[in-house]
Amino acid sequence: MPHCSSHLKDPRAGRRWRVVVAACSAIALLPCTDLAAQVAAPVLTGMVKGSVVTESRRPLVGAQIRFGSAVDFAESDDAGQFTAARVNAGAMWLRVRRIGYRPESLLVTVVAGQSIEPTVMMNQIAQNIAAVKVVGRRDLTGPMAGFYKRLQAGGGRYFTQAEIEKRQPNRMSDLLRSVPGIRIEPRGFENKVRIRGSRCSPLVWIDGQGLFAAEFDLDAVDPRSFEGIEVYSGPASVPIEFQGNQRMSSACGTIILWSRRGEYREKKPKKGEPTPAARIAQLLEEATIFTAADVDAGARVDSSMVVRPFYPDSLFDAQVAGELIAEFVVGTNGEAVMETFNSITTTHRALVEPVRRAVREQRFVPAVRKGRVVQQVMQLPFTFVPDSTARRRR
Repeated sequence: MPHCSSHLKDPRAGRRWRVVVAACSAIALLPCTDLAAQVAAPVLTGMVKGSVVTESRRPLVGAQIRFGSAVDFAESDDAGQFTAARVNAGAMWLRVRRIGYRPESLLVTVVAGQSIEPTVMMNQIAQNIAAVKVVGRRDLTGPMAGFYKRLQAGGGRYFTQAEIEKRQPNRMSDLLRSVPGIRIEPRGFENKVRIRGSRCSPLVWIDGQGLFAAEFDLDAVDPRSFEGIEVYSGPASVPIEFQGNQRMSSACGTIILWSRRGEYREKKPKKGEPTPAARIAQLLEEATIFTAADVDAGARVDSSMVVRPFYPDSLFDAQVAGELIAEFVVGTNGEAVMETFNSITTTHRALVEPVRRAVREQRFVPAVRKGRVVQQVMQLPFTFVPDSTARRRR
């Protein structure tokens, strides 16, 4: 601290003395101010680890949860769960909102240094849109429709995508080695595939095109790049459309490969990027899209071509039913905006990717508002019903 008393002996320095004393007094107060800041009571916080469910106790995805008067919010994940750390201790209201569901509020008490686990139940607002019904694999369309029909009928050995992924073969010969009647003959740097003791190579087809020019090296392709593989040991079991031509015969067996189609998997959001559900909520707030209640004619599925999702192998073989509600924006061009696709609730996560693919391929009739075509958020339910008449593999 400055030495202030020396100025008292000089009366001519009176004015300067008053200034210095004031400065000394201000400096003397600084330690007290810092001390007051240091001893201020800390803000006590706790953690909230909650969940949001539907009236049927299924996890609800994409619900926004606000804590009291705080501006920031949490969002329920694929398991319907949300976590918020460092929430101010004390009583507060959790306010939960989700498009298509009635808003809910829950009074909770956050305890300092502890974690609470509240559960919020939300009721769905009644909708008039009919569910897309999937009965087994009766209405399957696309290039794999024939594959699954032949699988049900039997007559050959079939590898589905799920079975290939489960086996994880490094080479095609490793996968085919498990088929009764197939022999793998190493010749130099290649493995030759022979069926039922024959000396000639089997016919190979890829995506409906026969490879008749010469013997095809099956190990030149990755078995995991195929969605389905069919193996027929002799001409009697080969479907007529795959029996070759005048130059090539199916007497030495036939192997049919179906390439794996592109997966329309959800892109992982970058840090700070909104989720599909949050993006939809933001677009609604900006009035660039509308809900079904805000339009004169709602968006709907084009009934001239209904794309039904593929029944997942695991659920189909076990004859397990399932339900899923998909949410996405239908654009003015009648296509789904896939960046907004998300599953609101589902009984099995295995249903999400088949539904995502079907929505991508489906055409829609766009919504109309005040005489013009507009974008609308759509919540489309899907129901999966086992087909009791289907023949299941053992």
